[in-house]
Amino acid sequence: MPAGNQGRAQDQSRQNGGGSKGPRETLQNAGQRLQEGAENVSEQFREGYETAREELARRYRRAEGTMARNPMPSVLIGFGIGFGLGLVVTTMLGERETWAERHVPDRIRNLPDSLHDSLEQLADSVRSLPDAISRHLPSTLSRR
Repeated sequence: MPAGNQGRAQDQSRQNGGGSKGPRETLQNAGQRLQEGAENVSEQFREGYETAREELARRYRRAEGTMARNPMPSVLIGFGIGFGLGLVVTTMLGERETWAERHVPDRIRNLPDSLHDSLEQLADSVRSLPDAISRHLPSTLSRR
């Protein structure tokens, strides 16, 4: 077949719905399927977002109602949570040296240790008290 006739045969097969598709048509179909898939994902995302938003709004209203019915416990719970979080953050971000080590004088900070030592000395004195008293009594009164 001459070259001119061959080109006409290909054009006729395309126009007549022939089996050979060009790369351009294949890309267009793939692009269209991709666009449809993206639209489906977008719609599912919107629906999920709306559902989550409605649920969060319902829970927020419920929490607001609970706080309105119980104002004092709500304030105390909020204070406790804030105080606890503050301690945790301070511990995580703070230096190894505590606030007490920086600001409280040594004699007060060491008070538990010195108090413990003083109590031990007092206990020893109380244990030896009978012997000390007996040394001061006349020998006729002591039981030795």
